[in-house]
Amino acid sequence: MTTDKAQAKRIEHLREEEARRDENALRYLLADERGRWFLSRMMERCHVFSSVIPADGNMHRVLVSEGERRVGLELYGNLRTLSAIDETGECAMQRRAAEMEYGQFLARYQERKEL
Repeated sequence: MTTDKAQAKRIEHLREEEARRDENALRYLLADERGRWFLSRMMERCHVFSSVIPADGNMHRVLVSEGERRVGLELYGNLRTLSAIDETGECAMQRRAAEMEYGQFLARYQERKEL
């Protein structure tokens, strides 16, 4: 095997290892309410389900928010991919549970804020 082929094989192996570790980490986070909270909070902080355009139209803030959104979309995409390849359906259920749990928290927060 030539040096280039050996190097390419090592890089491929490292990428596969990285993907496996990412998948295991996401499964770990989804399996616990605290992990689901954290993932949901990151989605919110990264503007995955909201606009990135601030009320004042500050272009600098738009660019920063868009960068944050890209990170959140990458994470959300990884969660959706994991849900799609999980043959048991457990990851999809846990992802939906995370969304529901966080939505309930936000509703309680909004109620208290309005009092």
